[in-house]
Amino acid sequence: MKYRYGILSILSLSLAVSPLVGVPQQKPQSQNQKQTQQKQQQQQRQQTQQRQQQRQQTQQRQQQQRQQTQQRQQQQRQQTQQRQQQQQRQQTQQRQQQARPSTQPQLPQQYRPAPLPSGDTVVATVNDEPIRARELIQATYDWFAATAIEELILERIVEQEARAQGVSVSDADVEARYKQQLQNAEAQVPPGMSLDDFLKRNQFPPSRLFARIRTQMLAEKLVERQVNLDDFVEYSQIVIRIQGNTPEQQEENAPAAEAKAREAYEKIQQGLDFAEAVKEYSEDPFSKDRGGKMNWQNKNFIVQDIREKLDALQPGQVSEPFRSMSGYMIIRKERTGSMASPEEQQELREQAVRIQLSDYVRQLQSKAKITNTIVQPFNPEQAAPPQGAPRPPAPRPAPR
Repeated sequence: MKYRYGILSILSLSLAVSPLVGVPQQKPQSQNQKQTQQKQQQQQRQQTQQRQQQRQQTQQRQQQQRQQTQQRQQQQRQQTQQRQQQQQRQQTQQRQQQARPSTQPQLPQQYRPAPLPSGDTVVATVNDEPIRARELIQATYDWFAATAIEELILERIVEQEARAQGVSVSDADVEARYKQQLQNAEAQVPPGMSLDDFLKRNQFPPSRLFARIRTQMLAEKLVERQVNLDDFVEYSQIVIRIQGNTPEQQEENAPAAEAKAREAYEKIQQGLDFAEAVKEYSEDPFSKDRGGKMNWQNKNFIVQDIREKLDALQPGQVSEPFRSMSGYMIIRKERTGSMASPEEQQELREQAVRIQLSDYVRQLQSKAKITNTIVQPFNPEQAAPPQGAPRPPAPRPAPR
């Protein structure tokens, strides 16, 4: 018993000391198993990283989409603002145009173009076959529109400049010249034709004639503002001809002509009246009987050698003898335009206007911004004379 108890005690002790008795013990892991576990762990990490990258890419795409949406919204807002601003500008321009006075002059009723007839209106018949207004309007537009539009453009240019400078003409003044033009035209009317038909056949119905006269009078007033009366000068001259028919003969005789001119100049300096010196010495048949006096001259049309002498003289002064194309000359400056009488000044202004009018209108035309859908806008610079080439004065019109 003692032995048995001892054995039990030992057994119980063994069980207590080694609880694993009777349980199978685990074997150490092999190298392959470790590698497999590592691979699995690495794959898990890679999958985790991929999922993170996918989340980042998704977030980036979402952010880009938000930015694109914001940009589109901003562009739409900007476009909307631009359209609104453009509409406001257009409305402002329309209001300004409505408030601005019309460039079309309000002509008297009898001088305004007649309203267009309806297209079906019969304007003529040939053997009972009608010609209707639409045919006439179409032909007129095609045949004469180029001329008409350029004239309307020119009228508008002058009208705008006149308004800018505060220049105007009264209907009464325009009508007075209009009636004078009618009187001049009456002398050209063929027998059996009325004046009205004569004007229309020459493409000058009352509306066009009145408008053209008005435009011309406005342009004349504009030019008159630029007139410098001192561009006109009055002078007297003594001309000593150089005898000879050939250049050689003239060079041989030039000293004698110069000596004669010098003698006349010295006598004038000693007190001889210039008009008396003209009678005694001058050989110019056109001015000798008038004391050598020349009519009022525009300096732009005086030959250069004489103009230079006149510019160097004061009224009343006499030049020394100098050689010119006419021979040897002595000139005395009499007056400038500002010293003329009121009647003479008015005549000089009218002459200056006639000289400068075409150039002035051409300058306005070259500066204007013109669009023309009928024909290419005319460039007046291409038709202008070379620089420095003066234009001769136009013939003086009949007194008004």
